Amino acid sequence: MLHRASAIGLLVLAACASPQEQCIAAATKDLRVVTGFIAESEANLRRGYALGSTLKTTTETVDCLDANGLKTTCEVTVPVEVETRVAIDLDAEAAKLRSLKRKQTELRRAADRQIAQCKITHPE
Repeated sequence: MLHRASAIGLLVLAACASPQEQCIAAATKDLRVVTGFIAESEANLRRGYALGSTLKTTTETVDCLDANGLKTTCEVTVPVEVETRVAIDLDAEAAKLRSLKRKQTELRRAADRQIAQCKITHPE
Protein backbone atom coordinates (compact mmCIF):
# COMPACT_ATOMS: atom_id res chain seq x y z
CA MET A 1 0.00 0.00 0.00
CA LEU A 2 2.85 2.36 0.83
CA HIS A 3 4.35 1.73 -2.62
CA ARG A 4 1.03 2.67 -4.25
CA ALA A 5 0.85 5.91 -2.26
CA SER A 6 4.46 6.72 -3.20
CA ALA A 7 3.74 6.02 -6.87
CA ILE A 8 0.70 8.30 -6.81
CA GLY A 9 2.77 11.03 -5.16
CA LEU A 10 5.45 10.70 -7.82
CA LEU A 11 2.83 10.93 -10.57
CA VAL A 12 1.50 14.14 -9.06
CA LEU A 13 5.01 15.58 -8.85
CA ALA A 14 5.81 14.42 -12.38
CA ALA A 15 2.85 16.39 -13.65
CA CYS A 16 4.51 19.53 -12.25
CA ALA A 17 8.00 18.69 -13.53
CA SER A 18 9.57 20.53 -16.41
CA PRO A 19 10.08 18.65 -19.69
CA GLN A 20 13.78 18.30 -18.86
CA GLU A 21 13.00 16.91 -15.41
CA GLN A 22 10.48 14.47 -16.91
CA CYS A 23 13.04 13.36 -19.48
CA ILE A 24 15.71 12.85 -16.81
CA ALA A 25 13.27 10.96 -14.58
CA ALA A 26 12.43 8.63 -17.46
CA ALA A 27 16.14 8.20 -18.29
CA THR A 28 16.99 7.20 -14.73
CA LYS A 29 13.96 5.04 -13.88
CA ASP A 30 15.69 1.65 -14.28
CA LEU A 31 18.77 2.93 -12.46
CA ARG A 32 16.62 3.98 -9.48
CA VAL A 33 14.92 0.58 -9.40
CA VAL A 34 18.21 -1.32 -9.47
CA THR A 35 19.68 1.00 -6.83
CA GLY A 36 16.70 0.16 -4.60
CA PHE A 37 17.31 -3.56 -5.13
CA ILE A 38 20.97 -3.05 -4.19
CA ALA A 39 19.99 -1.33 -0.94
CA GLU A 40 17.58 -4.17 -0.15
CA SER A 41 20.19 -6.84 -0.91
CA GLU A 42 22.83 -5.08 1.21
CA ALA A 43 20.38 -4.86 4.11
CA ASN A 44 19.56 -8.57 3.72
CA LEU A 45 23.24 -9.46 3.90
CA ARG A 46 23.79 -7.22 6.95
CA ARG A 47 20.85 -8.83 8.77
CA GLY A 48 21.46 -12.35 7.51
CA TYR A 49 17.85 -12.73 6.37
CA ALA A 50 15.33 -11.03 4.12
CA LEU A 51 12.11 -9.32 5.10
CA GLY A 52 8.86 -10.49 3.62
CA SER A 53 5.24 -9.89 4.39
CA THR A 54 2.25 -12.01 5.15
CA LEU A 55 -1.35 -10.94 4.90
CA LYS A 56 -3.28 -11.66 8.09
CA THR A 57 -6.72 -10.54 9.15
CA THR A 58 -7.89 -8.77 12.25
CA THR A 59 -11.28 -7.70 13.50
CA GLU A 60 -12.14 -4.06 14.10
CA THR A 61 -15.23 -2.50 15.62
CA VAL A 62 -16.73 0.26 13.48
CA ASP A 63 -19.86 2.39 13.48
CA CYS A 64 -22.56 1.14 11.13
CA LEU A 65 -26.32 1.11 10.64
CA ASP A 66 -28.56 -1.79 11.53
CA ALA A 67 -31.46 -3.08 9.39
CA ASN A 68 -33.69 -0.30 10.77
CA GLY A 69 -31.20 2.43 9.91
CA LEU A 70 -30.18 2.96 13.55
CA LYS A 71 -26.56 3.62 14.44
CA THR A 72 -24.84 0.64 16.03
CA THR A 73 -21.42 -0.99 16.06
CA CYS A 74 -20.29 -3.81 13.82
CA GLU A 75 -17.25 -6.00 13.67
CA VAL A 76 -15.49 -6.10 10.33
CA THR A 77 -12.57 -8.19 9.16
CA VAL A 78 -9.63 -6.10 7.99
CA PRO A 79 -6.51 -7.37 6.17
CA VAL A 80 -3.23 -6.42 7.82
CA GLU A 81 0.22 -6.82 6.27
CA VAL A 82 2.65 -8.31 8.80
CA GLU A 83 6.42 -8.18 8.28
CA THR A 84 8.11 -11.59 8.44
CA ARG A 85 11.69 -12.82 8.44
CA VAL A 86 12.66 -15.01 5.51
CA ALA A 87 15.71 -17.28 5.42
CA ILE A 88 17.98 -16.65 2.44
CA ASP A 89 21.02 -18.28 0.86
CA LEU A 90 23.68 -15.72 1.79
CA ASP A 91 26.03 -16.85 -0.99
CA ALA A 92 23.27 -16.47 -3.58
CA GLU A 93 22.35 -13.08 -2.13
CA ALA A 94 25.99 -11.94 -2.38
CA ALA A 95 26.12 -13.14 -6.00
CA LYS A 96 22.88 -11.30 -6.73
CA LEU A 97 24.34 -8.14 -5.19
CA ARG A 98 27.47 -8.36 -7.37
CA SER A 99 25.28 -8.80 -10.45
CA LEU A 100 23.08 -5.85 -9.49
CA LYS A 101 26.13 -3.63 -8.98
CA ARG A 102 27.41 -4.54 -12.46
CA LYS A 103 23.99 -3.70 -13.89
CA GLN A 104 23.94 -0.45 -11.92
CA THR A 105 27.24 0.61 -13.51
CA GLU A 106 25.87 -0.20 -16.96
CA LEU A 107 22.62 1.68 -16.29
CA ARG A 108 24.47 4.68 -14.82
CA ARG A 109 26.53 5.03 -18.01
CA ALA A 110 23.41 4.80 -20.18
CA ALA A 111 21.54 7.24 -17.94
CA ASP A 112 24.41 9.74 -18.09
CA ARG A 113 24.23 9.68 -21.90
CA GLN A 114 20.44 10.04 -21.83
CA ILE A 115 20.60 12.88 -19.28
CA ALA A 116 23.03 14.76 -21.51
CA GLN A 117 20.60 14.31 -24.41
CA CYS A 118 17.71 15.48 -22.21
CA LYS A 119 19.60 18.67 -21.42
CA ILE A 120 20.19 19.31 -25.12
CA THR A 121 16.63 18.48 -26.14
CA HIS A 122 14.96 20.31 -23.24
CA PRO A 123 17.17 23.22 -22.13
CA GLU A 124 15.87 25.15 -19.12
